[in-house]
Amino acid sequence: MLIIFYFAIKHYRRPQITHNLNNNYPEYKPTVTVLVPIYNEAIVINKTIEAILQSDYPITEILVIDDGSTDATTDIVQKNYGNNKLVKLISKKNSGKSNSLNIGIKNAIGEIIVTIDADTVFHRSTITHLVSHFSDPDVGAVSGNCKVGNIINQLTLWQHIEFVTSNNLEKRAFDVLQCITVVPGSNSAWRKRVVQNIGYYHYDILAEDAELTIRILNADYKVMYEDRAISYEESPETFKSFIKQRVRWSYGILQVAWKHRWNIAHSSNKTLKYFAIPSMLFSYLLFLTSPLIDVIFIASLIEGTKSIYLFALLFYVTDFLNSFVAFKLGKENMKPLLWIFIQRQVYRYLLAYVTWKAVLMALKGVHVGWNKLNRSGNNVHKI
Repeated sequence: MLIIFYFAIKHYRRPQITHNLNNNYPEYKPTVTVLVPIYNEAIVINKTIEAILQSDYPITEILVIDDGSTDATTDIVQKNYGNNKLVKLISKKNSGKSNSLNIGIKNAIGEIIVTIDADTVFHRSTITHLVSHFSDPDVGAVSGNCKVGNIINQLTLWQHIEFVTSNNLEKRAFDVLQCITVVPGSNSAWRKRVVQNIGYYHYDILAEDAELTIRILNADYKVMYEDRAISYEESPETFKSFIKQRVRWSYGILQVAWKHRWNIAHSSNKTLKYFAIPSMLFSYLLFLTSPLIDVIFIASLIEGTKSIYLFALLFYVTDFLNSFVAFKLGKENMKPLLWIFIQRQVYRYLLAYVTWKAVLMALKGVHVGWNKLNRSGNNVHKI
């Protein structure tokens, strides 16, 4: 936590890179294609496209790639945007998100590819901030700042806390160390030429965005984080849907780690090899052993070991300070931090269950499908 905190602050203090790129390169205006892969998104698609159209960046086109929707999604797109020259609908048989994205890239005019999920809403300046980093020819991908747009109950509030602390600390730190392992498909930008050269998205991985990110890093391109490129997405609102989503995420990350184990071990990117991957493995180990850790902790309390009280106090104070700084860096309302202690206790058991389930499924060789979540339309962010 302290190492991540140090580099996150270092990132925040790099105004030349993270806050003044547009001023330094005012003439840099590459062509941009926005990809919106969709499958049964009738409830949310209209708001997503409207937000993109209100972007302050002169985008070249919006490619909406329909993966064989069975609801009214395509009818809504055709009815509302059929006469809009920027919006182009590509329909195909159901074959998965990676295939949709690859078809979009192959048909794209833009030099820069921006991807967004159908339940996500961009801020007006998001694309501008994402694109600005590509003025550096060594940049292959840029991650935006994802936020929860449907804070309607305790579970989504806890996810909001997780998103803020993760994006505003880990992503900042990993940016400085040049070892960002996941550029989220819901808010990302990619240099088209780089994606083409390294072989597009792969179909055999659930975490297709993480897998592509690792290949870009191993190809010696930079992967950046832009905190001003803000998006609001719809997070799971029930425990059942949360478990379903996180099992897919965890299983997908395990697939990526296994698939690229040799490449990572021999990577020239030392921070990826010696910091980011060990940090990820440590997180998995922590989730897997959290019930055992609590048993040992309770046993120590019964035994009356004084050092355990000091350690617990130090841990929770450090964790709270890190969370406080993360909210401060993100200019977020501090009120959710009142829940931080309870969130940490309950949330880690949810993640422990998810991690154990993903690991056991991986060991058994069980196939995990995409398990797309049903949209609620509760993303309350105003365009």
